[in-house]
Amino acid sequence: MSEPRFIDLFAWEWRRVGRTPLLWAILLALGASFLWGALNTAQLHQAQVQAQLRTRMAEVAHRATVEARAAAYHAPVTPDAPEVPYWQDPTNVSGFSQYFVYQHALKPHLPLSPLAAGVSDIAPGRLEVKINTLFGVDESYDFENPRGLALGRFDLAFALVYLLPVALILLFGLLVTVERDRGMLRLVAAQSTGPQLWLGARGAAILVWAAPIVLISLLAALAMAGAAITAALPELIAALMLVLAYMLFWSGLALLVLARFPGSAAALGMLAAIWATLTIGVPLLGAAFVSTLSPPPSAIAYIDAQRRIGDAIQADRDAIMKRAVAARPDLEGAESRLETIDHATRLTFLVPETERRLAPLRSAIMAHREQQAGIAAIAGYLVPSLGLEATLAVLAGTGDERHHQFEAQARAYQLRLRAILYPRVQHEIAAPTPRAVPATRGRFSLIDRDILPAFAMTDRPASARVTAILPFAIWLLLLGGGLIALGLHRARAWPRDL
Repeated sequence: MSEPRFIDLFAWEWRRVGRTPLLWAILLALGASFLWGALNTAQLHQAQVQAQLRTRMAEVAHRATVEARAAAYHAPVTPDAPEVPYWQDPTNVSGFSQYFVYQHALKPHLPLSPLAAGVSDIAPGRLEVKINTLFGVDESYDFENPRGLALGRFDLAFALVYLLPVALILLFGLLVTVERDRGMLRLVAAQSTGPQLWLGARGAAILVWAAPIVLISLLAALAMAGAAITAALPELIAALMLVLAYMLFWSGLALLVLARFPGSAAALGMLAAIWATLTIGVPLLGAAFVSTLSPPPSAIAYIDAQRRIGDAIQADRDAIMKRAVAARPDLEGAESRLETIDHATRLTFLVPETERRLAPLRSAIMAHREQQAGIAAIAGYLVPSLGLEATLAVLAGTGDERHHQFEAQARAYQLRLRAILYPRVQHEIAAPTPRAVPATRGRFSLIDRDILPAFAMTDRPASARVTAILPFAIWLLLLGGGLIALGLHRARAWPRDL
């Protein structure tokens, strides 16, 4: 009797697997976890969007208050009436720069953000930008339970990275071993069916049922969570390709274990051990090893350096300001007035000097962060669960890299505000604005207070995000295909103990 064709055996196995209640029970539970995870992330991001809208409304209200106060200070008073203290006067350019600038940098969510929470639950999406804050911004957080943050958020990426392999392990571990556990595998072996052909047909049948259902469940979860699917088609196609490659990877591992046709208990035990090792054990050990080998710069040491440098700056402030003024032709003749200038004006000279002295420590922190990002990228190829989690966050716009871009753009925005206000503040040293005639309560060295631009984050195009994940997706496809081929190669003969 000739050996049956693969297509005939596959068709038979496909019909048989499709009638198995276990298949539908597992895939239904998996689809429900997808939906739950996507809704969780969508709820988080919606709350953050609402907080950002409230921040913009607060900015508008603040601007109206400033203008109302400026109008009130414009009213004429008697010449001997005292002026308003500069820190209460929005018409005084130095007071405005230090006490009335209320600008924020907001990080918008991308259309596919329900795909992964990434760092969006711990990294602020709102940064208050003050011109004299060292290196950028004051972070704005909504209150979150710290224990909940430590546990992490159940999101769609978690279900894909950790629960999808569990579902595949159960499907392969139970549906491929059922014949052996029931004593039927010897009957299959007695036919003119080789082990590679039968294992390949059964594995393909399981995968052909599981893959479309998983991808459809993923699409449904994203749609029900409110993801703008039509606006994120390139990222969505890339995400589906990633998930399919991840399924091939775990299918290959399953076939590698099942190639010797163990019983269900042995198969599930080995596959569970592999899952725990790859998703929990190796990442934990790797993180501990990396942190020991390359510990981060001490935050306490950085704070102590800030204190020491701040004390040194204050002790040497007059000399610092004299050197800065002497180097500025536009401030010629201002040296005699340095003793009388206000605190806000002093900061325009002292803050850049403080940042200059702290720059080596800041650079060390940034260099360590880049080093860790490089290690994480390599680890993603060695441990596919880490790689998938990171690449899904890239497509969702909730990854570390995009947040670092946000912080860098917020810093550039702060420097832009400084470039607008610092020259105006320092110009008052050389040529103070005289009190208005008739006398008013305000100084009016800043007539137009609508001079500060709004922050707008610039994102990379969708094609750049897709290109960034393509190497990992290709690697995962090749790895999955290689494991499947190796698993089928191992199943060259039926075991003797059937």
